[in-house]
Amino acid sequence: MNGFVKFVVRGNVIGLAVGVVIGAAFAAMVTSFTTAFLTPLIGWATGGIGDYSKKVFTLGKTPFPYGTFVNAGISFLLTAATLYFLIVLPVNKLTEELNPHHDLSHAKRSCPECLQQIPARARRCSYCTSTVAPILDEDSPDLTDELPGEIALRSALPEMRFGEPAAAAEAKPV
Repeated sequence: MNGFVKFVVRGNVIGLAVGVVIGAAFAAMVTSFTTAFLTPLIGWATGGIGDYSKKVFTLGKTPFPYGTFVNAGISFLLTAATLYFLIVLPVNKLTEELNPHHDLSHAKRSCPECLQQIPARARRCSYCTSTVAPILDEDSPDLTDELPGEIALRSALPEMRFGEPAAAAEAKPV
């Protein structure tokens, strides 16, 4: 029981629990806003009378309540847009303002043996275990911002020159 109490008291679990409760309350608020305001507006715009969420079409004797699906879709889009514009964008801007410089602890470079992306300060490749010299200079040309598996496109391809085959060179009359 003591281990369980330590697990629950840790900050991550409590923060997650608070986030779930606030998220559920926010979802209920968005759903009620959609039901109270947006659904009637959509019903009015499409010529429906009354509650749009109760719209149903019948195929044979089976009813299909498409209005409920539209209502849930609007709630989802409204929730996603609100979370993106009020949480994700400001946190990304704040992170960029607080960390504008190239962070060498997260910088990557290619292993010269296996070409996998490894941390710049690594002394040994975690993929092929070859020994590598750490890069401590944040302006080093060996650092890369590419994602693993990404192919870097060069602006100009090297010029290819084809020489004459050896048999053709020997066949020339002198």
